[in-house]
Amino acid sequence: MHHIYTTPAFVVHSSPHGEAGKFLLLFTRDFGMIGATAQGIRLSQSKLRYHVQDSSFSNISVVRGKDVWRLTGAHEILHSKNSILHLKILKLLKRLLQGEDKNEKLFEIIEELYRTEVEESDFNEVECITVLRILNTLGYIRNSNEVEDILKDDSINHEVINNFKPKKSIILNIINSGLKESQL
Repeated sequence: MHHIYTTPAFVVHSSPHGEAGKFLLLFTRDFGMIGATAQGIRLSQSKLRYHVQDSSFSNISVVRGKDVWRLTGAHEILHSKNSILHLKILKLLKRLLQGEDKNEKLFEIIEELYRTEVEESDFNEVECITVLRILNTLGYIRNSNEVEDILKDDSINHEVINNFKPKKSIILNIINSGLKESQL
């Protein structure tokens, strides 16, 4: 008998798998980035299909198979209101993370992004702030005075955005340097 694991997860990417299934790339709190198959999820009578759309944030249940995780259940936690922004951040995670490696700090950064309502006029700033925090968590950013106040916690609010705006060009250089160091 297999053990069923339930954990919050972001659906980073999905692709067709077999006749009616999907392969899901999931960023989970407990296991990091995992791949899971979901049998029959593309069928019209599937109840799970709405809970594992790309960029959704759901509580998922998975079983560890011989070669791959298998999705057994899902229930959406929070509907993505800023799906374009979320997709861009999740696409970056897909590039940066390899293999299963638990990273709760990184998960909290993404979770805060999902829980914060972002005005469309602030999308670029919030994207930069989130990318900076991701790269810092993964060790690609050298701590400096310019980014200290933005990295002190994971919150995204008007104060953080306003602190970011005058330093935007400096921080973009720091982000680009971090991405270069990641060799992506």
